[in-house]
Amino acid sequence: MDIVQEYLVLLFNALRYEPILSGLAVLVIFAFIRTFFLGRRITRLTKGGDGKTLEGTIKTLGERVGALETHAKKTELALKNLDTRMQGTLRGVSVERFDPFQNAGGQQSFTTAFLNEKGDGVVISGIHSRDIVRVYAKEITSFASKHELSEEEKQSIKKAHASLT
Repeated sequence: MDIVQEYLVLLFNALRYEPILSGLAVLVIFAFIRTFFLGRRITRLTKGGDGKTLEGTIKTLGERVGALETHAKKTELALKNLDTRMQGTLRGVSVERFDPFQNAGGQQSFTTAFLNEKGDGVVISGIHSRDIVRVYAKEITSFASKHELSEEEKQSIKKAHASLT
């Protein structure tokens, strides 16, 4: 113990009379303290709560991100498929009731339009008279027909088109 004390006394005396050596000693002590705390931080960083290393954690997260990207691509394809399929479904429907003959009353006649988003479908009309009911169907393409349409049929197509938006 006496030798350690002697060396410490010699060191402090040398530091007292040599300012450059004193400054270097302070910097060395600061570096040792800093290195100690950085070492502790690195040890905590590389060990997870369950003892896994940082590298293992990063690898696991990378795998999970890859799985999420794959799932996102599959979901995007499924949504595109559904969107394409939905465009072909009949979604625009409109019914118009009317009297084809004056003084008939009751609005027993009708016209109904069934359309998809592209404007394709059918318009069905039923004309009711006292003795008979006649039903007509006309193909609709792009919200128009190659057959002549009555005003009621045009109105029914217009309302079905409006219901699509």
